[in-house]
Amino acid sequence: MYKTFKRLRALALAAVLTISAPTAVWAASAALPETPVSLHMDMNSRGVSIYNGYTSYVMGYRASENDTFTVAADENGIDLSEVTMNYYLLTYMGDSQKYLECTVHGLRPGTHYPVVRPETVEKEREAGDLYDYLERCYMVEFEWENTRKTYYFSLYPEDEMDDYRNLHLGKWEPTAKGWRYRYDGVCLTSWVQVDGTWYYMDANGYMETGWIKYKDNWYYLDPSTGAMRTNCTVDGYKLNADGIRV
Repeated sequence: MYKTFKRLRALALAAVLTISAPTAVWAASAALPETPVSLHMDMNSRGVSIYNGYTSYVMGYRASENDTFTVAADENGIDLSEVTMNYYLLTYMGDSQKYLECTVHGLRPGTHYPVVRPETVEKEREAGDLYDYLERCYMVEFEWENTRKTYYFSLYPEDEMDDYRNLHLGKWEPTAKGWRYRYDGVCLTSWVQVDGTWYYMDANGYMETGWIKYKDNWYYLDPSTGAMRTNCTVDGYKLNADGIRV
């Protein structure tokens, strides 16, 4: 039995989060144009094939319950505050079911949203189903006007994610504006681990260098290579094993 979550209301111009009782929903109707937004994983990982519950396998992402993402507009003119984001749980135990877990009305650029809602993680963990990736997956859906865009995820324990975050088969691309890293035809953004070394790419995919602030922590990226520095002292500040200034 799924819990019923209280509806939350925020002030005008703020992101309004609405959590309601999960509802079983059947397959989506006719395909709509894609919402012109992009989901950017805070820690990039290799894609994984995920069954969408109804028709076929789709390319999704392997993630942990701690992973987060940001959302960016793909085209000029779209206002993220007008975009709706739906969180779904899909299960295929005997038959396919699609449960609406949560709806977020109005998005904010730079906000780090969870891949799976914390209350969903708690519920799934209590039921012992959180990592039952053969029988369930998690979906994030964006809606804006008459458009829709979906992303699929399967959850794995945090300690099993290292191999999926460490990329080997992509390609560094030099440009007039700087270096980018292309993987599966896409220039990656945010944190990228390449051959065991961490780099940070801006929203346009360009490698950053020097000091950066991320989620209230400071990191230092080598000015020549862009590699994140760890276990050293830079400009009088100590960096720990995770690259965080302490």
